[in-house]
Amino acid sequence: MVSYLRSQTIYHALAYAKEPETPDTVVLDIPAEPYVCIGFHQSLETEVDLSFCKSQGIPVVRRETGGGTVYLDSGQLFAQWVFEPNHLPRKIDSRFQLFIKPLVETYKFFGIRAHYHPPNDVHVRNRKITGTGAAAIGQAEVVTGNFLFDFNNEVMAKVLKVPDESFREKVLDSLDKYMATMKRELGTLPGLEEVKGIYIKKCSEALGRKLVPGAFTDEEVRAMERLDKKFLTEEWLGQYQMPENISRRVKIHAGVWLHETGYETEGGVIRMAIRTKGNLLDHLSITGDFSFKPEARLRGLEKLLRNVELSENSLKEAIEAFYELHEIDSPGIVAEDWVKAILQVKN
Repeated sequence: MVSYLRSQTIYHALAYAKEPETPDTVVLDIPAEPYVCIGFHQSLETEVDLSFCKSQGIPVVRRETGGGTVYLDSGQLFAQWVFEPNHLPRKIDSRFQLFIKPLVETYKFFGIRAHYHPPNDVHVRNRKITGTGAAAIGQAEVVTGNFLFDFNNEVMAKVLKVPDESFREKVLDSLDKYMATMKRELGTLPGLEEVKGIYIKKCSEALGRKLVPGAFTDEEVRAMERLDKKFLTEEWLGQYQMPENISRRVKIHAGVWLHETGYETEGGVIRMAIRTKGNLLDHLSITGDFSFKPEARLRGLEKLLRNVELSENSLKEAIEAFYELHEIDSPGIVAEDWVKAILQVKN
């Protein structure tokens, strides 16, 4: 069990401190305090009800992996892999499958009929019980997930930024219908040490390698301490903000409009702030709960699409060329999804 902040900075620090001789590492930890964690590309103000979090003393952290906003507490056991890049499958969907396999097998050991749900979730009886994320951090490839022992759906619904309370009720109803936990599936909870032991065994089987206990190096601890400070800064937490002056559709002057759109894909929700000028895409800002690798190239995609004609062929041609040139990997999202998300502004 570690502090809420350290539960995130551990795997980031291990990745940044990684040297060629550093062994691949599997971390298991539990946050001592509840908190909210947003994905790397998400907009804080758009995703989180900051007033509620402040009133309840719930801190918010931004991670470097993709995915959506999550409420985390001691009812969850985190599994975090920090590996040499060539020790994991190159394709991100294959990487998720490998990471998810021991999670699924551990759930099955305890009688939970879990299965891999593409692109990066674990489901049981059409309900989600685990979500995962991945990122290239430092010289390492990181994949993260969790075991959901129990979950507070009501708090999760309250930490999210929603347009009104009726929408929040729909969120809570959806969580009740489509979220699973070990407690909900089994009625009682298995012992933590037993879950950890079985998971380590299943990891060894999936990887075909022996797992041995390890300890943090001095450099890794120093990296954690540096990141503890960085992750608390407003500069880090507040990046990727959606422009405050953009609503659903605002006319600036003849031919120039600002739009805010959301588009749901298999890989997550794409949110965009778009400025159009005539039939051209004049400016674009992308956030969302998807995975996109290499992460830094998302800003390049935004720049590439400026001044591109708002037509299916022009957008698709530009995006497909960008994907091929930079070897982009975005599980569950293809060029057609970006095109459809953008062209909503013409509806």
